[in-house]
Formats: sequence, structure tokens, C-alpha cells
Amino acid sequence: MHTNQLVIINHHKTICLQVERMAIYLQSKIIEAYDQNQQVYYVFFYKDHYLTAAKTTKLMRNSHIEHAFKNGIIVPSDHPLVRSLISSDQLYKKRTFLQVIAKMEKILSPHEMANLATFFESFIPRKKIFTYIQNLFYEYRRNGKMFHSYRIIRILMDFTPTHSFVKELSNHLDFIKFAKLYHQGSDIIFEKDPIYAEKVYFSNVKDNSYFQKLSSLLEQQSRWTDLVALYIHQIAYNQKYFSSLLLLLEKHFQEEEIVQILEDLSNQVPDHEEIQQYLLKKYFHLHQTEKILILLSSQNLTLNEMQTMEFIKLLEDYNLEVHSDYLEKLHLFFIPFFNLNPKKAVDFLQKWIIHLLSKGYDILAIKKLLAPLKQVKEALPIIRKLDKMQTLANDPDQQLLLGQLYYQFKQYHQAIECFSWEMELKAVDPKPVQWLSKIYNELGMKQEYMAYQQLCIDMQKRA
Repeated sequence: MHTNQLVIINHHKTICLQVERMAIYLQSKIIEAYDQNQQVYYVFFYKDHYLTAAKTTKLMRNSHIEHAFKNGIIVPSDHPLVRSLISSDQLYKKRTFLQVIAKMEKILSPHEMANLATFFESFIPRKKIFTYIQNLFYEYRRNGKMFHSYRIIRILMDFTPTHSFVKELSNHLDFIKFAKLYHQGSDIIFEKDPIYAEKVYFSNVKDNSYFQKLSSLLEQQSRWTDLVALYIHQIAYNQKYFSSLLLLLEKHFQEEEIVQILEDLSNQVPDHEEIQQYLLKKYFHLHQTEKILILLSSQNLTLNEMQTMEFIKLLEDYNLEVHSDYLEKLHLFFIPFFNLNPKKAVDFLQKWIIHLLSKGYDILAIKKLLAPLKQVKEALPIIRKLDKMQTLANDPDQQLLLGQLYYQFKQYHQAIECFSWEMELKAVDPKPVQWLSKIYNELGMKQEYMAYQQLCIDMQKRA
């Protein structure tokens, strides 16, 4: 099974889901996935605790899940953060709301349970959720725990602010002193109500001071996946957090996963030089020649001498036929290649031009790519051959020479055309016949080779 799939068990029925994306929002992680009939499912987690899965066709407006996918941190299905949360080998049981409550009450506080219950308003009647949270409030108030009671009210104020019960109690004399502390943004409130604190910090996360407070809160709660997601999100606004992100990634992910995360981040922040340099270093370590080429072509990066020497070694094993998609990008590397090892560079340049021609590139396009090499003396003989080929292309009197140049670049079919034309114009000249015999022999076309060889012998006898 692919890593971006998960299996839900519902009344002994197995449902295989294809993960589409994941939203990380406040204390929740919500995975959007599709079954084989393209029906959408949402898989809920409280922090990293699996809750349940639910099928839906429509989400309630202003619900927690709508806010999650609108305001949360969204990661694609193949992202390592998704793989760190779910396992394709694990079976996830679909639970009812009451089953979720019964299971999670054993490990979470009542305030966390009240917050958790609000996740499901697109799937559970709002009245049922409200009654559950309301009962938590009454339990605290009966025990005289007024601040804890008011914390529940704050959750209800976000969940259903217009409800008469909520409006009445939010302004009740018993809670005025707590309401003032919340309104003032007191540090005491942020310390004693981490659920509320996280909401405030996250809604203002672009502000550096709030970001620092939120990251500290996540560290205290050992929520490293949320912390990684937060740093990835924040780097789009402040690039200085890369070193902190890197420490987190190196602690929790394998090298290939780190590369994947940073590649995704690089697409979001293409001008982040530290990310590009890190990726370049890793590509060398992993011998990923084509990715080095892509990075060099898309970013304003240059190789140092050691990297250039290492890249030359990589190019020795680089199969131009297999990796033809990256042929055009190689010209970016030719100047440092010629500076360090001109002999190898000439050989590689010849192979490179041969493959470009075989892929349909015209000579003018290749010359444009080679324009920077006009100042490199070792490259000039090859460039002059291309110039000559372009000049002779429409000269009927120089087809023999043009055919020889095509042959040097292994463009055999074009060479055959040139030599055939020359043979028709100069019926007594054995040279084009000799060339045709030679080419057909190299192509393994024995019948044609033998025919032209015999024709050449007959011409020499008549001479």
C-alpha cells in the first residue's frame, strides 16, 4: 500500500482512502481523503491522538473544519509530516461521537474535551455538542471552580457566540473579573488557559513576539510535528528561522525526508539562499546529478572548485540518453568544467551536442546555449563546426563536407541525405559512395552496406 493511503474500519467493513492533504490547525490535525467512489472523508486527530473518520458532502460554514482548511497550515498528501502521523499498515476504526468522548476522557482534561467536541459540528448536531460542553461547565460550577467554569464559557463563546446561555453567562457578575483579564490579554490568562493562548498566538503568528510564544507553548507540550509545521509556515515571512527548523528536522526525520521537506519549502520561498545551499550539498551527497542541474538552472547559484570537481565525476556516470530532460540545463556548467578539466569537458561537450541534435534541437538553438563558451579556446573547434554546419545547410555544392560534419556528430540519417545528394550530382566520384558504405556498416544495415561497397569497387575499376 502507498504511504499516502490509510484504511478505515467501519462495522467490519474496510474502506481504503487516498489521502489528499492535511490541515494543521490549533490542537487539531485533519486529513482530507477520498474513497474509490470519490466520496470525501475527514480523519480527525487531537494533537497526535487519532479520534475518528467521518464522511461528508458539505461542511458547515464557520465550522472548525472550515477554519482548519482556510486558516490552518496545509501540507500535501506525500509530505513527511503526513507520514509521521499516519501509517499505511495501521487500521483506523471509525468511532461514533460518544465513543470518541468515552475514549479521550481517559487521557484529556475537561477543557481539552470541550475544545475537541467543537471539531465535529459539521458531522454531529450542534445541540448535542453544546449539551456535552454545557455539562462540563455545570460540573465545574457545582464544585465552585469558577475560573475553570469560565474557561469552558470561553470555548462556547467561539463555538456558538449568539446562544442565549452563552451571552448571559459571558456577562454574568460571577465572571466579570475573569472577563476583564481575558480582555486585557493578561499573562496570567495565557499561562492558565493554554487553549485560549494558542488561539491568540496562532491568529497573530506573523508577529514575531506571538510566534515565539506559540513555538514555546508547542515545545512545552512536546508537539514537534506542529512545531515543524509552524516553522515551515513562518519562514515564508521571516527567513531567519531556517537554522531552528533544520535542527528540528535533523532530530526527527531521515535525510531523504529532510530533502523532500526543504524541496517543498523551496518552492514556496524560492529566494531563500540557505535552503538552496543546503539542498545543493545534499544532492551532491546523494549523487542526484539531475537535481543539481535543476537547482543550478533555477537559482542564482555557482559551484565552488571542490563542488565542480565532484560534479565532473558525477557527469562521467551521467547517462545523457536516460536523463535527456535535463540536457539543456547542462550548458550552465560548461565554463567551470572547462576551467578545471578541459580535455574531459571537450569530450562531454561533443556527447552533449550529439544528444541535443538527436532530440530535435536545431543548430541555432544549440549555438545560443553555447554562447558563453565562445571565450573558451578549447571549445572553439566544436563551435566552429556548428557554425560551418549552419552555413553549409543550404549550399548544394558542399553536401559532402556537410555530411562529414553530420557524421562527426552521429547524425547518420542527415549524413546519408547529404552523401546521397552528392552521389547524384557527382556520379563518378567514389567519395560519397564510400561514406554511405561506411555509415550503413556502422548502422548494422548489412544489405545496404554490401551494395554500396560493391558499387564503390565497380567505380574504382572503371576509373
